[in-house]
Amino acid sequence: MRNMFNLITDRLLRRTWTESQIRMLVGEYRELYHAYATDESNRVNAASGGAGSALLISLLEQDEIDGALVCNTVIEKAKIRAHFSIATSKQEILDAQGSKYVETAFMKEALPLIRQFHGRVAVVGLPCDITNLTRWIAKDNDISNKVKLKIALVCGHNSRTELIDEISQQLMKEAASPLRSYRFRKGHWRGKLEAEFLNGTTIRKPFSYFSLYQNLYFYSEKKCLVCHDHFGYQADISLGDVWAYRFKQDPIKKTGVIIRTQQGIDLWNSANRSGAITAEVLEISDILDGQARTAPFHYNVSARNRVAPMFGYKIPDNVKARVSWHAWLTALFTLFNMRWSESSQWNKLIFKLPRPLLKAYLYLRKGIETLP
Repeated sequence: MRNMFNLITDRLLRRTWTESQIRMLVGEYRELYHAYATDESNRVNAASGGAGSALLISLLEQDEIDGALVCNTVIEKAKIRAHFSIATSKQEILDAQGSKYVETAFMKEALPLIRQFHGRVAVVGLPCDITNLTRWIAKDNDISNKVKLKIALVCGHNSRTELIDEISQQLMKEAASPLRSYRFRKGHWRGKLEAEFLNGTTIRKPFSYFSLYQNLYFYSEKKCLVCHDHFGYQADISLGDVWAYRFKQDPIKKTGVIIRTQQGIDLWNSANRSGAITAEVLEISDILDGQARTAPFHYNVSARNRVAPMFGYKIPDNVKARVSWHAWLTALFTLFNMRWSESSQWNKLIFKLPRPLLKAYLYLRKGIETLP
């Protein structure tokens, strides 16, 4: 019954994507796959099938790379933070598994790590990180010679530390103990967050415990307002969730894979031939249907540009996109929530509001965002 509901919902929400929309949102691509790590142990802490981890592990074991620049969740003074490192073993890659919904300092941390590393690296980052890296590759021979593969993680936006600090405070209060470790999201479909504490307690909650606020753009990073790159235009390979309802009942959640360059094809095929990855061909409509709300909104900087002066922001319009009434309204909600979370006078109210009320607000936003 649930599978039938998902199929009906999927058919109702499915869109027809024009070639110009595909080029605009996704950019250039060569091959598309729906994939997961063949070895179940490589999927344990994955947010979406573990294909990225399996790819990196396979390339490391086949001596295609000497290390992989990854992002790790760490606990610093009882606060959840994210920092980059270069993993040189399977276990180090698996330790970094999973999404990180908190701000990072890619340019400050990643570039020195790459410069200091003696060997070939695959770099995993958000689309903005990969764009910045690509600029450095063009002007720095040392970095250019070391970076063998650029992997972008599909990204709607990232959040400032204030959001996860509030969530972690709530969790520590419930556990009556400081944090020992934290994972933002693991498991099937939307997944669950997992927090472990020094007193031995483990708390698991639906990912929505955090994402309810994140999806409403409370405490969003400001740089995300001017970004239109959802899928990672400059990457060799882009990886991300495919949230189309027709895949919800699959026993193993899979990763959407967009391969853009010959280098990406060659290294992907190397891992695929080794048996590390199980993959099937995907259509571009599957990729876009799985990001049908967030990708068009993310791209439409023009809508945020129109609304920005109302909230004291300056957002340059670098895409000149059409702004429909519902795109304008969604941008209004977004910037209102951002400004609200920046107010020292009113931001405490955000976490005092009943969650059902915030869910209704989110469903309203999603409904408007879904309009074609």
